[in-house]
Formats: sequence, C-alpha cells, structure tokens
Amino acid sequence: MSTSIDWTELIKDRKGVMTKDNQSCGNIIGEDDENIIIEEGAVRQHFYKVPKSAAGAYNGAELTLNISYDELKTYEEKDEDKGIVESVTGTIKDKTKSLKEKTVDKLDDHNDEHQQQIKETRVNQDIQTSTNTNTLNRENRGNELNRNIDSGEKSDESSTNVASSFTCEKCNTKFTSRQELKEHFSSQH
Repeated sequence: MSTSIDWTELIKDRKGVMTKDNQSCGNIIGEDDENIIIEEGAVRQHFYKVPKSAAGAYNGAELTLNISYDELKTYEEKDEDKGIVESVTGTIKDKTKSLKEKTVDKLDDHNDEHQQQIKETRVNQDIQTSTNTNTLNRENRGNELNRNIDSGEKSDESSTNVASSFTCEKCNTKFTSRQELKEHFSSQH
C-alpha cells in the first residue's frame, strides 16, 4: 500500500477503482482506519470493504488494487453488514457538511469585510466630491467677482477720436466714462 495516498481527496472526488486484472469495480466512497469502502453500480449497488493494504498505485485519476476482481468479491458487504457502510458514509456526509458550513462562514466574513471597504470608499469619495465642489464654487465666485470689475481697458472712452457719454438710468446724470458711471451707481444707488 502506498502511504502517500490522500484518502480524503479520493473520497471527495469519488475516484474510480480498478482491480489488478483491469476490471472497473466502482468508486471509492469512504474509509476507516484500516479499510476503504468501494461502491459499485448505480441501480444494484454493491459495497466492498477492502483493506488499505490491498491498494496499489494511484495515477491521479483512479486507484488500482493489488487484487483481482474475483478476490474483490470476497470483501463485499452483505445486507447484515450494511450498517458499517452507512456509518462510514454518514461520517463522510457530516465532514462534508461541516466543511461546507465553514466555507460559507468564511465567505460571509469576507463579504462583510468587502461591504465595509465599499462603504468606506464611498464615504471617502463623497468627502472628496464635496471638497472639490466647494473648491470649484469658491473659484467660480472669485471668477465672477473678477468678471464684474471693469478696469476701463475695453471701454469706449479709451478709443481715440470717439466722444462718448454714459448716463445713469436712475437719475439721468451723464458721465464721460463707464468707470465714473459705475462708481456713481455703487455709491449713490
């Protein structure tokens, strides 16, 4: 028997089993300290409890036994012995269920952590967006203020040989420059 065989893996994957005379004899479905349990047939099932010492080579796909198919029949579990097979099968199902629950718990924990990271990222993005919006608003107000201040550079009075006058709409006072009109309006009205 090979001591490097991972029985749990073979059982989990229900690996096929062959006899030394190249007869397929089912799938490995369980083990105990000294034996492996082989199930053969889907409709009319046969169960074999074979000593681990009868295990030969394992090639990654199937396990080969060091016994012939005729010898294998001597290890068949009869109806009165089925309690042993059901016990081993029940143990395997319990282990599988426990492993499945642990996996689901780990996934739930990971999902909770991931959700928390998403929330933190969204909060940080909201803060950054708010900061950017406030900065933009300040810049826009500054630009608006700059736009409303007339330096007189583009006014008509700076053009040569052009006479222009500007009239206050509120009090009908006339001015020679737009700047004078603005100063009047801001101080008088």
